[in-house]
Amino acid sequence: MHPAVLLVLLIVVLVLLLRAVGSVDPDIPREGFTEGEEDEPILAVKRAHVRLSPDGTEATLTGLTAGSRYAVDARAHCPRGCPEPRPTCRCGFYAMRSDVESRNLPNEATWARRADPLSVRLDVELSGVVLEYDLGYRAERQRVVEVSIPDRCVPCADQGVDRQASGLIARPRRIGSHFGGGNPYVGDPSVRTWSELRSACLDHWESEPGWPALALGDLAELLGTTVTWEASGTAGSVGR
Repeated sequence: MHPAVLLVLLIVVLVLLLRAVGSVDPDIPREGFTEGEEDEPILAVKRAHVRLSPDGTEATLTGLTAGSRYAVDARAHCPRGCPEPRPTCRCGFYAMRSDVESRNLPNEATWARRADPLSVRLDVELSGVVLEYDLGYRAERQRVVEVSIPDRCVPCADQGVDRQASGLIARPRRIGSHFGGGNPYVGDPSVRTWSELRSACLDHWESEPGWPALALGDLAELLGTTVTWEASGTAGSVGR
């Protein structure tokens, strides 16, 4: 074979190999993956946001950053078309082994450090194809069995006061920058006009024009799962 032709073939093979390696997302952990189909659900915990529709008749859960809204019982959808979570993609429902790890996530991941602090705890059951890695799990299916709302009043905390919450109020979503407070991520366009739910004490737990106030039972009915108060500072292993 002519040397020039051989050189061209070698270059083509090298380019194809580099593309194959480059197709793997560089932010996805390379080590510690364990993959398998789970017959029994895995109990895990995560942080999320609760959003309320403009008319107050619907509530939904969304990821901490730019994640799409998801139902209490849902199967992950991959924009790349993966049938289930794979090590070479980012699709799937993310969760941690314990609440200690979920609260420590901002120290492990830059995106979590910039996420809005108005988050709630979700106790979830993961099933289907589940990937396990150093920071937790990534699963094909997720069922939210309990939503835990922080029990401290957010408006009081903004003023440096610590007070017990009694209910929930809806307010506009906090928009911030990557370097300041609030969530800098645009998020799911389908819920862009939806409000955020915040814990409120008796003095702040009241409806304002266009912004309803809810009890925990109201939110539980809208979401279709159990909703409880989460005591501040509570952290431990997942389990019931």
